[in-house]
Amino acid sequence: MKKIVTILLSIMMILALAACNSSSTPTSETAPEPTEETKVVRIGILQLLTHDALDAAFDGFKAGLEEAGFVEGKNVVFDFQNPEGDQSNLATMADHLIAEDLDLILAIATPAAQQLVSVNDHTPILATAITDFMGAGLVETNDAPGGLLSGMSDNCPMDAQLNLLLSVKPDVKTLGIIYTSSEVNSEIQANQMHEVCASFGIQTKIVTISDKTMIDDAMHSFVGEVDAIYIPTDNNIASAMGSVDVVARENGIITLCGESNMVSQGGALSLGVNYFTLGQKTAEQAVAILNGANVAEIPVGFDTTGTVYFNSKTLAELGLELPADVTGEDMAQ
Repeated sequence: MKKIVTILLSIMMILALAACNSSSTPTSETAPEPTEETKVVRIGILQLLTHDALDAAFDGFKAGLEEAGFVEGKNVVFDFQNPEGDQSNLATMADHLIAEDLDLILAIATPAAQQLVSVNDHTPILATAITDFMGAGLVETNDAPGGLLSGMSDNCPMDAQLNLLLSVKPDVKTLGIIYTSSEVNSEIQANQMHEVCASFGIQTKIVTISDKTMIDDAMHSFVGEVDAIYIPTDNNIASAMGSVDVVARENGIITLCGESNMVSQGGALSLGVNYFTLGQKTAEQAVAILNGANVAEIPVGFDTTGTVYFNSKTLAELGLELPADVTGEDMAQ
């Protein structure tokens, strides 16, 4: 009898242990919910088009997030949209991102930010590579945005840019200005440069284009009329800088560019921000939002570390050189 009881007790213990082991091994149906530490953050990206400055801003944004522990493929997923400047596709992609259940959206360039704001009512948005947030109607004030958008400006003082040009070519009497009429950020910079030139006693000739096919004719309209050309941080022109460079060099005209990547493609000079760094600073704002900060209370940021960029080959072809007391980064290829 004792032997039977012992056998029965052993069987019961084995069954109990088996039940414990079964319940402690979660299946796909009983797996625990992800913790806050394992939550995947979903970020939408709307980049106006492909060119070096905007690409660098996105790369810097990703690098900044990674430094803060938000790593793509691990705990961050990006929904990247790029309409390549097409306004119809821009609207469609903005609608798509707003309809998604995203934690945050990054707008790269002014038109992308404006399109998102026009259809957004719930998702926090950060914008980068924007010249004038208030002028573009994106925020109430830079210090207190007040809505669902804030970000980082790439604005650089216009008088400092003109002074750089005059340090290399002091005899500028007429400055040509070219920009895309549909880009608000470019129009703002063009008007600012016009006003600064007036205070310096310099005349301006302003030409606008609507698309890249007009660049060649616009540039030729400057020949014999201007001593130098200013190009703002115009996304459309930046993506076709080769066309600008050919006409400028053939006709011995120096170009003052709004951003450094234009200089790497043949432009002569630029005083501006580093777009990779700008993206990193935007990522700092993103981390604050992902940790609970209210985007409406995050001031628009400005990168005050302006850098001189020059193309030594272009300057040499024009018979010009950077003054000895001006230091900068040579973008010649």
